[in-house]
Amino acid sequence: MIDLHCHLLPGIDDGPADLGGTLAMAERHVRAGVEVVAATPHVAWDMPNEPETIDLRLADVHAALAAAEIPLRVVRGAEIDVHQAVRLSDEQLRALALGGGPWLLLEAPLQPGVGFAPVAYALLERGHGVLIAHPERSPLLQRDPDGLRELVRAGAATQVTAASLAGDFGRTVREYAEKMLEAGLVHSVASDAHDTFRRPPGMAEPLRAAGLGELIAQLAHEAPAAILAGDPLPPPPRWRARRGGLRKLLGRG
Repeated sequence: MIDLHCHLLPGIDDGPADLGGTLAMAERHVRAGVEVVAATPHVAWDMPNEPETIDLRLADVHAALAAAEIPLRVVRGAEIDVHQAVRLSDEQLRALALGGGPWLLLEAPLQPGVGFAPVAYALLERGHGVLIAHPERSPLLQRDPDGLRELVRAGAATQVTAASLAGDFGRTVREYAEKMLEAGLVHSVASDAHDTFRRPPGMAEPLRAAGLGELIAQLAHEAPAAILAGDPLPPPPRWRARRGGLRKLLGRG
């Protein structure tokens, strides 16, 4: 599996404080069946990480993984706040893209009142791929499903936190994530892991817990691989919720 959203780099945001914490997360990733991780530190007003800083920390992680013989490939990325996205040049944005490909991981705002869609459209018009991180957790997008649908039609893609589908972020988030699945608006999943206890690595386990084990290959491998390669994404699956929480696969949209 490929996890394209993980706060793995040490001492750079709200992820692990040191390399020991990073290695513990890496070992957890491997045990969960993950082979490739994009290290995506926050790039926000209170965590204004620059590409050069990210590269230095990434080099430290690569060396530590090799020394510890942990078979995890870690590539560069960032979770970019909309306020930072508008001030960064195209060159700076490309330096923050997932795995050096065309896609930016743009953070869906977790607070109401943040202008998101205009920034996403502007990035698309500038030629960047826009992968929307945890849209199911955004109050703004929960209130505006048509707006999310229009963004996807314009070329954006979505990345749902796998644990959201298992209910780890509450009923409202789970139900909105399910509605996104029913509407064919879920392109990929990720862990959005920050540590090994509160927000741990893992995608397959929460998807199985949600009754969505059949989607692991597509959402946690095929789509992320296409994102890294800059290839067309597979059509998103469509699921229909049933009474009692069971779901039925309807096929790809």
